[in-house]
Amino acid sequence: MSYQFITSEQDADGIVVVTINDPDAKNAVNWTMNQEIIAECDRIEKDPKARVMIITGSGRIFCSGGNIKRMTAQGISLEPPDPTLREELYPQEADIRRVVTGIRRMSKPAIAAVNGACIGSGIGIAAGCDIRIASTASRFGWVFVRRGIVPDDASLALMPQIIGYAKAYEWGVTGRTVDAPGALELGFVSKLVEPDALIPHCKTLAKEIIDNCPPITVQAFKYALAESLYQDLDEAVRFTERAQRVVRATKDHTEALKAYAEKRPPHWKGE
Repeated sequence: MSYQFITSEQDADGIVVVTINDPDAKNAVNWTMNQEIIAECDRIEKDPKARVMIITGSGRIFCSGGNIKRMTAQGISLEPPDPTLREELYPQEADIRRVVTGIRRMSKPAIAAVNGACIGSGIGIAAGCDIRIASTASRFGWVFVRRGIVPDDASLALMPQIIGYAKAYEWGVTGRTVDAPGALELGFVSKLVEPDALIPHCKTLAKEIIDNCPPITVQAFKYALAESLYQDLDEAVRFTERAQRVVRATKDHTEALKAYAEKRPPHWKGE
């Protein structure tokens, strides 16, 4: 599929590298770009050969957030043009909010490879991912309050889950920009690597998931873990038990046991 503001490359292992690609606008999000990311996430979700998504930015910027020039010209933060009736009734499904929640709700693992400046809704896109790995040259600005708005890209809901309420509150209410070590100290990213090693490192991590874990089990694990955030203990245990019944019935579960007993690498079928 051809896109205007993103690129997507899928290799033989099923690693999909999605690149935010609008360098003239510092990889700022726009309505068309958001629709493209949503479409690519949907494609990855439906493609059994797609196993892990890595999202990054072109050049030296991950994503600079909203287009400030357009906001300044209009004197207001941007919303999608001519929202549909569904978007009017379910605003969480509109524009950047659907990007972030869509990434979070994917059953496939999503890794943010933060290669540079990650500002505003760039934070939201990274927050929607399951794992965040950052370049030592990256920096992070959760700056919405400094623009007179609150983070409405779903990052406000996700951030306390990632770094805890107190850290999320202090970061958000000050609108600070932190460097890569600062993001690591906050717990927003899990590892820092040198710029040239970022994508290779993320691909190695993706390959570890692909080689060692059956695809259906990986999907079930993500669903169960995400659901546990919003359920009480009994509900979470019941959901996990249902997930366990599904994966125990797969051929890959049998293969996992055989491979372990025979001391050989497993061969997954996705069945």
